[in-house]
Amino acid sequence: MYDVRLVHAETTQLLGSSGSGSGSSSSGVKPKRLSDIVRDECPSLGDGATFRQSPLVPGGHAQTTYAFLGYYVYYAHSLLFPKFTREIFRLSDGGTVALDWALCENHTKRPIVTILSGVTGTSCDFYVRRCYNEFVKMQYSVLVVHSRGCGGSKLTTPLPFHCGLTTDYREVINDLRERLPDCPLFGLSFSLGANIMAKYIGEEGDRCPLIAGIIVGNPYDMYKVIRHLDAKLLSLNKIYDIAILNFLKTAFYENRDAILKAPVDLNEAKIASSSTIMEFTEEMTRKVFGYKSAKHLLDDSSSGPLMDNIRIPVLFLNSLDDPICISSLIAYEKFVNNPYLVLALTEHGGHIGYMGKTWPTSWVEQPVSQFFKAMLKYNAPSPH
Repeated sequence: MYDVRLVHAETTQLLGSSGSGSGSSSSGVKPKRLSDIVRDECPSLGDGATFRQSPLVPGGHAQTTYAFLGYYVYYAHSLLFPKFTREIFRLSDGGTVALDWALCENHTKRPIVTILSGVTGTSCDFYVRRCYNEFVKMQYSVLVVHSRGCGGSKLTTPLPFHCGLTTDYREVINDLRERLPDCPLFGLSFSLGANIMAKYIGEEGDRCPLIAGIIVGNPYDMYKVIRHLDAKLLSLNKIYDIAILNFLKTAFYENRDAILKAPVDLNEAKIASSSTIMEFTEEMTRKVFGYKSAKHLLDDSSSGPLMDNIRIPVLFLNSLDDPICISSLIAYEKFVNNPYLVLALTEHGGHIGYMGKTWPTSWVEQPVSQFFKAMLKYNAPSPH
């Protein structure tokens, strides 16, 4: 009931100095299969590993809500003790994204963990801060990549973000590869950011500059997830629909003047009166990005169909009681058929909550830090 269950291909990718992993490791370690690395090098995921939810935060809804409320604690903390340095990154189309840096010593050589958070997420998100604290101990640099118009930044073009927009992250990664060629690059993502990162890695295929990725709480099928959230009026799930819709509307109004300059017919009144995520997507997002319908945008944005193309080691974390990215949408067949993927399943944890022990204590940073440490050992790129 509490065991962490791993799902992967019968024979996973061989990594190490003689393996065929994308990193072409020069560490001299004995080659090992990805699934064996996870079992042997990641104690929180290996044989006998368990995740027990805190009895004070029981069930998927409580776990999800606790992590959400943790944002406000870390936001208040960040006002008093800022840990990040802000960089405004200019994109090729004139747009900008806010990058929050936490640089370790000798940062031109050390690994960089790039992070994509959830809907309108920021570097203050609970799970981001918990993982950030662990990376600082490991002397890894951290880079939180915000979506356009989020994280306190403003849109500089009419284009906002959407759930499958990978071009901005791609430009940031390509720039990092050019600016800091000796730094191994990792990708860590949560929720909506998980979908974007998984889609990006699949689009890149064997050209992906990351040496490994971790995808937490991935939706897999954006259309079905949104339909799930929108469908039940008298349900706890409707709370998430309302909350996410509020995030989207807030982002719209904070960038209203820029978005309304888009060369499309936008009805501000209908955008404002949208009562579901699907309605908002239909009235604003799909029009700005040139899609014929909200369904067309969401289907085109889903990461699931592109998981077959992933060619770097990627660990997915999903909870079976996740009330947002529900377990029935987990693309199990992708993990069985692609040797570069491992799925770690827990019975509890909600939507990226993972609060364990008696007093609620975050668990997710344990497998995240262990996996990246193992990938640096087995799949680090050869030095330039």
